[in-house]
Amino acid sequence: MTRNVPITFSAALATATLLTLAACDNSAPTTDTTDPSAGTGQPTWVLAAAPADAISITDAKANAAEGDTIVLRGIIGGEVKPMSADSPVLRVVDSGLFNRCTAEADHCSTPWDYCCADPADLVANSATIQIVDADGNAISGGPSVGGLEPLDEIVVVGTVAPRPSSDVLIVKANGVHRIGG
Repeated sequence: MTRNVPITFSAALATATLLTLAACDNSAPTTDTTDPSAGTGQPTWVLAAAPADAISITDAKANAAEGDTIVLRGIIGGEVKPMSADSPVLRVVDSGLFNRCTAEADHCSTPWDYCCADPADLVANSATIQIVDADGNAISGGPSVGGLEPLDEIVVVGTVAPRPSSDVLIVKANGVHRIGG
């Protein structure tokens, strides 16, 4: 059965979900996100190697259920500000979704926003990631603390959060690896 949901509703639902994660998380942010024994000064959620068996966002949206442990691969992007310095939440887009903005020289000053993609395709191929500590509490600060930037391809390990609809995929990630980094 094909469902015709206006993109404005899907976008509003995704935005509301993201804001709920960022603003209404009852757990206190973790303040110690580095492991001094590791000697790297990197946050504990930064993984040195990419976990095996990562799946696409498209596959995850089709098959993942709340509470599942998941290994997901995607590209940081999908909006002008897919991450911030103050929030542990970021948006990722399926690496299989063609980004015309990166294919054309000097086409776009913010190619990570996928402005050239069909909005319905973007909703269908994106997920929200919230970085958490080992206890599931949101970390303080943002993904840039771990060296992440828009357009980075990443692999995340985490748990699927509640899914109010099949359009929404939120992963509470306790591990993130930057491909090529």
